[in-house]
Amino acid sequence: MTKKAAVINDLSGFGKCSLTAAIPVLSVLGIQCCPLPTAVLTGQTGYSYYHCNDLTEMMPRYTDAWAKNEVSFDAIYSGYMTGPKQIRYLLDFLSVFQKEDTFFLADPVMGDEGRVYGMYSLELLSEMRTLCKRANLITPNLTEACLLLNEDLTVFVKLETLGEQLSYAEKLAYALRSRVTEGADIVITGIHGSQTAEPLICNLALTETGVHISRTPYLKQGYSGTGDLFASILCGLRLNGVSTNESVDTAASFLYRCISDAVSENIPKNDGVCFEKHLGELIKGGLYYDQKH
Repeated sequence: MTKKAAVINDLSGFGKCSLTAAIPVLSVLGIQCCPLPTAVLTGQTGYSYYHCNDLTEMMPRYTDAWAKNEVSFDAIYSGYMTGPKQIRYLLDFLSVFQKEDTFFLADPVMGDEGRVYGMYSLELLSEMRTLCKRANLITPNLTEACLLLNEDLTVFVKLETLGEQLSYAEKLAYALRSRVTEGADIVITGIHGSQTAEPLICNLALTETGVHISRTPYLKQGYSGTGDLFASILCGLRLNGVSTNESVDTAASFLYRCISDAVSENIPKNDGVCFEKHLGELIKGGLYYDQKH
């Protein structure tokens, strides 16, 4: 039977992010993506002009209808929330659909590069901490990890070398695992130093087995949707029996190829990366992995 993942995120017409990233990635990995849109946007918010329709009041209707239809999910995966009320509705959703064996991945979308996003507030942060306690895996970047731990955002942006950034990320990961989550796997994404002989971008995973770091060349280009693609791959591979560490390596390698293509084709950063032609490569990284091992 096909596994199902409820994906709670926004739907953007342009930008190759959020649900338009999650749906194809999970589908190619043999998983039915069941979208619950938190908002519908003409394009992601990096564009100069966009319109957003907030769907907060639709969220409990999804919970009600899906519960009455007696559906169930092998995974729940959350991303962009427009405000604290949506997180409270998501917690209600979890109380209905998160069973003992349901895998829950929370991407605590709040900011990046030392800056918070427009929807951020202290109330949202408080609710996000509550949400992360329910997760089996969280995927913050360094900014979001600092916010969850009430760390000064000015500290990590001043760290120039990759080694300094990685050491700081490791400290944050252990703190998140003990203070914010209930022993969940932690993956801190997008770690890079500005003063590095060989530019690399790293992702640090902390699991029961310890720390694991993926390293790929850093192309010094940021694109819409890469975090969503990364988290979607982790969700799909984990459902297919792949370890967190191996899933991180696969996701990082996949994104490197997609970003390389976007750079070579001069794709505007708001448009997202060229991931479509690489989707088939993910099958080698874990489709029905649990049946082959």
